[in-house]
Amino acid sequence: MGAARTEWLDQGTEAFLSSPSCADGAECQVVVLGAGFDTRSIRYQREGLRFFEVDLPDTIDAKRVVQERYRDSNPGTRLPTRVAWDLNDCEDASLLSHLAEEHGFNRDLPTLFISEAVLFYVNPQAIANLYNDIFTFGQNAEAMYCFTDSMRPFVGGPFSDESRRFFKQQDVQLLSHTSRWSGAVQFCHAVAMTPEHALPKGQPSLLQHVKPIVEAPVNSYAPERRAQSPETAPTFNNTWYAVAFETELKPGQTYETRLFGEPIQLLLDGAGGQISCRSMVADEAVAEYTVAAHQGVVWLWRGATSTADERLLPTHPTPEQTHAVETILDYGCDWKYIVENNLDTPHLYWLHDGSIPPIESLGCSRKNVGSIGLRFFTDDIGIGHIGKTSSKVTKVVRYDAPNVVRHGGVSGFSEEFNIVPIGPHRTRVLLRQRFPKGPILSTLLGLPFTKEILQYLVRNWNYQIGLEDYSVMQGQAHNIDDFGAPQWQGLSTGDDLIVRFWKWKEAALKRDNLPSEYFSRWDGSTFDPSDDSAEHADQARQGVAWGDRMPTPANDIGYLKEGYLADMPLADYPPINYRRYQREQDIWNLPETLKGLAPNLGLASVLGASSGLVAASVATSGIAKTVDLVSSVGM
Repeated sequence: MGAARTEWLDQGTEAFLSSPSCADGAECQVVVLGAGFDTRSIRYQREGLRFFEVDLPDTIDAKRVVQERYRDSNPGTRLPTRVAWDLNDCEDASLLSHLAEEHGFNRDLPTLFISEAVLFYVNPQAIANLYNDIFTFGQNAEAMYCFTDSMRPFVGGPFSDESRRFFKQQDVQLLSHTSRWSGAVQFCHAVAMTPEHALPKGQPSLLQHVKPIVEAPVNSYAPERRAQSPETAPTFNNTWYAVAFETELKPGQTYETRLFGEPIQLLLDGAGGQISCRSMVADEAVAEYTVAAHQGVVWLWRGATSTADERLLPTHPTPEQTHAVETILDYGCDWKYIVENNLDTPHLYWLHDGSIPPIESLGCSRKNVGSIGLRFFTDDIGIGHIGKTSSKVTKVVRYDAPNVVRHGGVSGFSEEFNIVPIGPHRTRVLLRQRFPKGPILSTLLGLPFTKEILQYLVRNWNYQIGLEDYSVMQGQAHNIDDFGAPQWQGLSTGDDLIVRFWKWKEAALKRDNLPSEYFSRWDGSTFDPSDDSAEHADQARQGVAWGDRMPTPANDIGYLKEGYLADMPLADYPPINYRRYQREQDIWNLPETLKGLAPNLGLASVLGASSGLVAASVATSGIAKTVDLVSSVGM
């Protein structure tokens, strides 16, 4: 976190100092709020630049000793103006007036204001007065604001639109933004919209200079974000699709799967680590696809290689601050019903009804179904709902077309469902859940078996939720696909998002000029689904059937041939392979699961470790309920 703050503030400082307002020795100022032992005033030395470092008297006294000792060893060093001031005193006095009257601060010079992790310790009224002071300054002289700090109570959430609205109210333009710890810390680069009469004549303004240097803010209601796609109309093409976790690929071995029924083969080069992807029909490669390994997931670009743009890959801004658990789920139903299920927040209350601890801790029970509150939103990436799953827990559900659903909450926990259309009536879900690494969880993750225990718990909870959802989705598919029932009739809470998904799918098929999304490539060419694809290397498993086979009417491409489920990819995970999840093998039998890892591990130690891990995850996420390990596990 400290390194990220330093990098952000250095970027802002360099953007400010490189502006025409500060070039060629022009006079300008930097005010560092809560400077601590920040070294920026020493690292950025130049004529015309003056630093004001503000902090508590004891800190200022200690820093004076350090800085003067450094100057004695490095003659010519320009030391900052150190200002002993408690920012809580802003409740009754103006900091900038104090700087001007006592320390030579110039209200007419371009000024950069830096705030780094100090406002946590300042009371709200003092913060309000301080903001009024420094933002008003920007209406009479050019000003830039670089924050890596709490902005509560004025900005409480992690979303860029909240910060943008706040700065706009202060006549300041937010130029770059991200957040940490679910909005507890805001990273901001912003520049005052200084009136033209106060701007220097004949040169670009500070705002014009900084804007193209920093990355524009992306309003994302989920942690993952990406560059804006030039493709705006609904289509299944020119899109990245997750096809595997990187952990599934073994050097020198092919990995076979399907996308929209098309057999594809991935190969990880054992020497160079490069991944290639081929479309396979009758054991022959008929096409090459562009793939990219990104943040643990292998993505396939469904479009011309020349149009593949890795900036469009969904990117988590701080993966190093989370611990990820990966789960694979195999369903014998179509992808569209899984998308709908994951968009449907109210079904948690009816179907799952507190069936596992994380669901129960969120109050997702039938008695609470009448208290659900959902608000539709559109952000820069997709559409979704933001609302309450209990009296104090905010839940975000976002749909990233065509096939990704994201869940998040106030705890900083998030999960992404890459819902992969393998073929008609066959879907694989690549589910990744991220847990915020607070001090407790970070410590526990360094202990033996912690990762294994957490993975075991989370995957088994996901399997149980998957099994509960599976029968409902199969029944829904049967009614709609076989009996021709409408996708919706009477609408209730949360159904507006589901209707938008169905309409998106219909519009995409129309634009792509396809009767079905299956068995055609991105360029419109079709292929025969009955053609054999390359066989799995593990031939011994070909005959193993997990769950029922799909019917295979002759000449009907709406169904897959006999044996398909065991071919590519193997239906090796729940809920199809329900045997992999045994209800009786729950947390109380965890020692049996870990025997191979720790033969001498006793029941008491395992249960103690499990309880401690759960408690740590709860404490880390900031929710003091039984288990907020997964604010919407597998939902």
